[in-house]
Amino acid sequence: MATTTTQTQVAGWGIEGASFHITPAAALLLVLNLFDGLFTLTFLQMNVAEELNPLMRVAYAHSPLSFMAAKLTIVSLGLMLLCLHRSMNMSQRAIQAGAALYTVIDIYHLAFLTHLVRETVV
Repeated sequence: MATTTTQTQVAGWGIEGASFHITPAAALLLVLNLFDGLFTLTFLQMNVAEELNPLMRVAYAHSPLSFMAAKLTIVSLGLMLLCLHRSMNMSQRAIQAGAALYTVIDIYHLAFLTHLVRETVV
């Protein structure tokens, strides 16, 4: 039943017969995006970093909640479009590339956090 509803709604967008399906890479991208947002928010709150993305800087200036909501919404909507077009090879590659990019970003955040902790201890 849910699949039929999803197919009908998607067909209204001009994507005939499509259904929404999230792959492991897409799920990983969502989790890594959440971690990126939490790390960034933490570093901004500690005043040890600054947001370079102008859109996210405006969202953070409004409130930390707006920052997280905007970050999660923008990535989730883009990912939703990619998942709806998952039959296209380019869409699958874009999801995988996004997951890989967020992996690198989160590793960088962990390295920065390690640096901050070592600086504080010494």
